Amino acid sequence: MKLVRVLWIAVLLVGLAFPGVAQEVNSGDRSEPINISADRLEADDVAQKLVFVGNAVAKQGDITISSERLVVQYSADNRDVAEIIAEGSVRITQGERVASGQRAVYDKNEERIVLTGSPVVKEGPNSVQGHEIILFLDGKRSIVKGGQDGRVKAVFQPGSGDKP
Repeated sequence: MKLVRVLWIAVLLVGLAFPGVAQEVNSGDRSEPINISADRLEADDVAQKLVFVGNAVAKQGDITISSERLVVQYSADNRDVAEIIAEGSVRITQGERVASGQRAVYDKNEERIVLTGSPVVKEGPNSVQGHEIILFLDGKRSIVKGGQDGRVKAVFQPGSGDKP
């Protein structure tokens, strides 16, 4: 199983939400070890999944993903990651970039990440929030769907460089 994808896919969640960041994300060292800690690990080879429960934290280099529960679903034939679900107080950080919500789902087949549960993506003073944030990894595009009032909220601070 290629757990390196766990962190890099999640980091793209942050990187793709802001123009110009994806290049920085791809320049990281993917050979660094991934450290995952949690209160408990449940491995089920029949169901092809690993479940990290209780204060789950995954780190690689300067990238950190934390949530109450992290589920890694993998394929039976080659053990590649098929889906990753982070649930409960999800927080993805790299430097000043922070994405948060209650649930993040990475679907490898669709090459997308869906962040829900009051999702917000921030970098410094800039932010975007809505009801759902969908990031398409292959097209380097994203969709932010409005909340209860049907509106997306974004703050772009003048003078913060080419960042939104």
